[in-house]
Amino acid sequence: MKSILLLDGDESFGFRFAKDFSDKYKIHLLFPRSGIENYLESIMVLPDNFDYIINNFNVPFYSSNVAYMNMIDKIQELINSRLKNGKKILISNQMVYASSPELKTEEHITVPETKYGKIMLNTEELVKDNAHYIIIRSGMIYGKCTYNIYTDILTAIRGNISLKLDNRVTLNPVLNSDISMVVEMAMDDIDRDTINVGGDDAMTLYQFGRHLYDSVREDKCPFIKIENSSVLNYSMDSCRARKMYKIKFTGLEDIDFLNFMR
Repeated sequence: MKSILLLDGDESFGFRFAKDFSDKYKIHLLFPRSGIENYLESIMVLPDNFDYIINNFNVPFYSSNVAYMNMIDKIQELINSRLKNGKKILISNQMVYASSPELKTEEHITVPETKYGKIMLNTEELVKDNAHYIIIRSGMIYGKCTYNIYTDILTAIRGNISLKLDNRVTLNPVLNSDISMVVEMAMDDIDRDTINVGGDDAMTLYQFGRHLYDSVREDKCPFIKIENSSVLNYSMDSCRARKMYKIKFTGLEDIDFLNFMR
């Protein structure tokens, strides 16, 4: 049985991947030993005997915590230096692209306009220093998990609570079970390559939250738009992943969000 080191197994993709494939692989979930600040310390004590290392450590694009954001590429640097064996898989993000109205394929220019996008692009460059790697440029991941913005939205919907959501950055929502499936199929199928994984819908976080709210409630939505900077459109094309793996990404209209609320 092949072994996988998976960073951040509570977050949406990591949670789903571990649930989907724990019978097929020996999955080691890495959590910080004593708080997120000590993630680097947690990596230092690991053995170098994994077949795959999936770096799913991330910080939300709307986060204002610069210290946590700066850890993203530092963690990849340590993975590169400490874990020489094993294929490296980075869960990146579509915000590495240059913002524009057109759909971005894997070949689209990468000139990010945000600090988050710049850090993610730098982390992509770091993972390319390995002999074997895959870069997954994901959309906005959602689905049942322990925590992420999706769970915050569900909690706010249940309690009819006001929630501030970004309405500037356009991304492609992708269900965590969809990206979990693509990552598992790609692990041995491609090498030293990049692939987009996002649904066909494109919307801001506020529009996503409103869609969920309106799907399960009939009263006025209390969510608040945050619009403090330029509008950025990172809509991407995941046609390559669809063709390679014969997958139809789950659309928001395909989901019974009432069931997700339970």
